[in-house]
Amino acid sequence: MEKETLYSLLILSPLAGLLLGFLLGWGVRRSDDSKMQAETDNLRLINRELSQDIARIQQELSRQKEIATKIPIVVKKLSGRVSPDTIPAIAVRFVKDFFHASQVGYFAPAGKEEMFTLVEGVGFPEDWKGKIQLAVDEGILGMAIQSRVIATREEYLTARLAWPAGIRSLEKNGVSPDLVAPVAMNGKIRGALVVGLSIIDIGKETSFVSMIADLIGNAYKQTTEIESVEYSASIDPLTKLFTRGHFAQRFETEVRRAKNYAHPLSVLLIDIDHFKKINDTYGHAAGDLILMKLGEILRKSVRSSDLPARFGGEEFVIMMTSANKEQAYTSADNLRTIVESTEFRIPGRESPLQVTVSGGVSTYPVDGSTTTDLLRMADESLYEAKQSGRNRISLRKEFGLDGKPLPLGKLSGKEPLRH
Repeated sequence: MEKETLYSLLILSPLAGLLLGFLLGWGVRRSDDSKMQAETDNLRLINRELSQDIARIQQELSRQKEIATKIPIVVKKLSGRVSPDTIPAIAVRFVKDFFHASQVGYFAPAGKEEMFTLVEGVGFPEDWKGKIQLAVDEGILGMAIQSRVIATREEYLTARLAWPAGIRSLEKNGVSPDLVAPVAMNGKIRGALVVGLSIIDIGKETSFVSMIADLIGNAYKQTTEIESVEYSASIDPLTKLFTRGHFAQRFETEVRRAKNYAHPLSVLLIDIDHFKKINDTYGHAAGDLILMKLGEILRKSVRSSDLPARFGGEEFVIMMTSANKEQAYTSADNLRTIVESTEFRIPGRESPLQVTVSGGVSTYPVDGSTTTDLLRMADESLYEAKQSGRNRISLRKEFGLDGKPLPLGKLSGKEPLRH
């Protein structure tokens, strides 16, 4: 029996060894496979993270390239000479493109400083432009304007108890912007940029928003200063009327406009009667007072669309847009009457001087199609008024088919207008 048992053990031992070896080998291989799987998973994780980092870096590089390309463009546009009316449109287009935003608007005071309205924008209701009235002390708009700093949505949500969204806020009107940036000029709030629905993390780029707001403010300041200088240069210092040079430029423009739109255009030349005698009798200081007073009368008496200017010495000119000959004559004669009835007082004289003017009118296109022709015809009519006794308005003579002058050709200031 013992021999059989020993014999069986001898037979099974190799089998057990094989089985044990197999099991040990399988365990080792399984362990190795688990380690390899773990290493593989770890490598996959590292690869995914690297891919994400590469994508992020590529995105950042692309953004940096975009910034480097686009910022100089807007700097150039807003640093150059631009019309104040075009600044909001330039700003809105750039901000929309630069921040990839679907909602951008430039808001500015709506007559009253306590209310802002949409001046230019995209992504807002069509009826907002020039009509919406937003309070400058409500919601995120109020926070930005009153604090004079950029207000992001996150900052507003933290401080909204101090800036409740009333009925005249952006929020109550269905707009929740990413940020609002105030635009200042000479220490005064000129407007505000409102940016929303941006795919860029705009909260991290507020420095660029601030730069753009500063560029807008500087553009307004520069434009205002340029216009102020040009306006001063175009104004006669004594009469406060436009200069002859400024008149000439505008006259050329308006004649072209009259041609393009087939509108009439008239010009009136007036001259102070016996002005040399006034200077010789009362001195040049008195003459200057007369000129100043006449300049004041012209500024107050002409239409807002008319352009009065000092043409030289005691001679003045008025361009009357969209005025035919009859309308121009009526306006000119009314002006003559006002001058005649005005008291011109000068120092050292108790009673006022009576001053009168004579004038000549010409009209596009019947009297000429160029500025030169129109001024020449008006000057001829003025000369005729002087020769006919002064204190009157004359029109260029018009002839009928029979070759005789029409009654409209010469009109005294005291005669009714005839057709």
